Amino acid sequence: MYVVIAVASVLGGIFLGAGLYLIWRGNFPAWWQDWMLWPLRTVTPRVTHLQGWAGVALGISILAVGFTPIVPEDIGGVLVLAAMTTYLAGVVLFVYSTYLSRRAAS
Repeated sequence: MYVVIAVASVLGGIFLGAGLYLIWRGNFPAWWQDWMLWPLRTVTPRVTHLQGWAGVALGISILAVGFTPIVPEDIGGVLVLAAMTTYLAGVVLFVYSTYLSRRAAS
């Protein structure tokens, strides 16, 4: 159980940190290869910010799921609902930002 919590904390922290970095910076790092940005065609600051918010939402979702084993059942249920909601919000933001990047390219 503690391994799952540790893995969730590390992954959630990575996604949360990367998302905040993209929101703060406004562009992807120069060292990122083109294949790492495969769904995006035209990367604008708006697209980057939306990708950052998607990363933040995914990080929060993973962290919320990771903490469910160590909290009471009622709070765990709320955390799972919050995780599902933030995950769906992250997916919507990711799909929308990908759509914007492809729309701008055509």
